[in-house]
Amino acid sequence: MHRIGNVREAATMLRASVLLIGASCLAGCASVSVTRESENASLAPKAPPSVLHVRNFKVPRGVEFDVAAPRDSGSPEDRVAGFVADGISSNAGKWVASPSKLSDGDALPSSGLLVDGKFTRVRQGSRALRLILGFGAGRSRMDTTVRVYNLEKSADDPWLIFKTSGGSNVEPGLVGAVVPGPLTLPTMAAMAGGVASTVVGRGMKGVSQDGRRTGKVIAAAVHDYLVKHGLVERKTRVKRGGKVSTPAGELVVPGPLQEPPDGAPRGAAS
Repeated sequence: MHRIGNVREAATMLRASVLLIGASCLAGCASVSVTRESENASLAPKAPPSVLHVRNFKVPRGVEFDVAAPRDSGSPEDRVAGFVADGISSNAGKWVASPSKLSDGDALPSSGLLVDGKFTRVRQGSRALRLILGFGAGRSRMDTTVRVYNLEKSADDPWLIFKTSGGSNVEPGLVGAVVPGPLTLPTMAAMAGGVASTVVGRGMKGVSQDGRRTGKVIAAAVHDYLVKHGLVERKTRVKRGGKVSTPAGELVVPGPLQEPPDGAPRGAAS
């Protein structure tokens, strides 16, 4: 009977460890993907761009935009657009070209690349639900349509058009990350501290993280097309919708999503 009890206890501890490992793996599901890409190859640059101009994204009338007003005097639309612009600019220098932010009243330059676009959905979600429950409860969401112009050829017709989609997705909360049992409390207590602190950090992030992550992926997507045209060396890869990273490589998920222009990459920016 004592041996049977030990076996049961070991099995219970194994199940608890699997739950914790699964929770950690699911935490990586928060990401941004690029979908529905379109390129006008005749407008592609012939040389590496010297500057990437960034203009704040707009919020069209009627679009779902559920974001609380900031504590300062700024508008929530400007605040969210600023997060995306920051994400583009902070990565453009590494992957595309030196960034330059344009205000609405600024004259349009005659050279370089220009990134602008619009939000098609922004949902702040609930930090409390993400923190406590997770697994999709209180999830945030940010979707955009992006336009990239090669200003040396056209300021009216975009070289690239694509969409981005992402959010907090199914990250685990405290309840999902720690599932104690009567025989596993000592082991769980030792492991739960690190898991809980990580979950708390994720639960407190929302639209700001989504915006900067979206900007990062936009910069990576522009870089990807410059690589396609042989203008820069590859330094990162972009995650595209319809693909899931696994230890054995990337798997294609069926759906009406366009294939990447140069194959299915690994190590994508997200």
